[in-house]
Amino acid sequence: MLNSRLTGAAASALILLAAGALPAQSIESRIERTAQQIEEARAANVDLIAPRAFERAEDRLEDARRRYDAGRRAEDIEARLDESLSALEEADRFAETGRVVLEAALQARADALGVQAPEFAPEDWERAEREARDAGRRIESEDTAEAEARAGRAEALYRDAELNAIRADVLGRTRGAREASREARADRWSPVLFSRGDSLVAEAEAVLAGDRYESASAGDLAEEAARTYRHAERISALADSVSRNRLTVEDLALRGEAQVRRIARALQFEARFTEGADPVVSDALVAIESLYGERAALRADVDQRSAEIARLDRSVDSLDARLAELEVREATVSAELRERQRREQRFREVEAIFSAEEGEVLRSEDRLILRLAGLTFPSGSDELRPDNFALLTKVQRVIREFPEARIVVEGHTDSQGNESMNQSLSRRRAIAVREYILSNIAMSADRITAVGYGESRPVAPNSTEAGRARNRRIEITLAFDGT
Repeated sequence: MLNSRLTGAAASALILLAAGALPAQSIESRIERTAQQIEEARAANVDLIAPRAFERAEDRLEDARRRYDAGRRAEDIEARLDESLSALEEADRFAETGRVVLEAALQARADALGVQAPEFAPEDWERAEREARDAGRRIESEDTAEAEARAGRAEALYRDAELNAIRADVLGRTRGAREASREARADRWSPVLFSRGDSLVAEAEAVLAGDRYESASAGDLAEEAARTYRHAERISALADSVSRNRLTVEDLALRGEAQVRRIARALQFEARFTEGADPVVSDALVAIESLYGERAALRADVDQRSAEIARLDRSVDSLDARLAELEVREATVSAELRERQRREQRFREVEAIFSAEEGEVLRSEDRLILRLAGLTFPSGSDELRPDNFALLTKVQRVIREFPEARIVVEGHTDSQGNESMNQSLSRRRAIAVREYILSNIAMSADRITAVGYGESRPVAPNSTEAGRARNRRIEITLAFDGT
């Protein structure tokens, strides 16, 4: 709605915008935001709690819209929007007091809205709304005593509107049926049924007067009343036909017998009226009861067969579920087996990559260890030399073969020298290898870690030079999370 209003000012707004006089987009957004705040306040019943301030807020917003449509200066429009928001703030000062004073009235209003009182009881609704706004004006004037008195009257008026809306909804169609019946002079030609309809309407009214929320039971009574009025209307039409066509008692009796004969024919027996209609009707009732008995037996048989079918269906569903479970299990096992076979093949390929001088490949169910004795550093240094790059290229090839693996780079030293210094040196060397791998492979840094163990995990005796050479090593572990 707001956008359609603003579109009408497009030409003048564009001219002013080009001249730098009006920031159209920001003004339009402010107008929309202010309108939204006003609607939120209305939803919180602020229009009732503080009607004067709320009306000022609406008035200033509307003035801002008119000025925007006319292409007025941005400062003028902003001022009106500020005044609108200021009025809303003023209204908000009365919100807490207003909700206490009007609490019962607002609840009654919500109940009346729930039964569409503005549609079904418009006059009652408008009276209640006026009284509630009067209470709100007294709240703004800080006349609490008078506000409470008017709030009480508003509550009563809302309850009247609610009850009358329920009545209009429940009894509306019944009144139409009664009027049509009365126009057919059913009160004369079918007085018993017409009076019965009136009695049912009175019962429905009494139910609503006792508990307005018993609209379901009152609705049942009203529907029965409507059917009774329609029945009376049909009898009136028959009486009128008899009068206009001068039908005799014999004519009416033969018409009735013809209808009963049709029923007898459908039940496959011959209707004879020599003893009157009662014996024929009795025979028809016997035939109907027999048919109902047969139908009940058939239904019982169908129910039994349905129960057996349902049992068999459950059995089939159970077997299907077990079969599906086995198929999923088989697929999972097959996939795991294929994955292990593929990994086993890749393990064998990795073992063939490294020479004995470069290192050895150790493997288990869930990890692969590259023990790189050939990856050496200058004594006391963590610097990677160019003669290590070829071996590191092979390491990168292995890592690319297993993109799912988590990687740990371990640094180890021999037992020569200070233990603490060896620990630090092994860690720096592990970090150097990790950084080299990250700089040459596109991978997440979280996937690879570096740790130094110093001389704490030897793989050979440190008593010989050959053993110490084996202990000075980098180990790279690829872990596969147990798969």
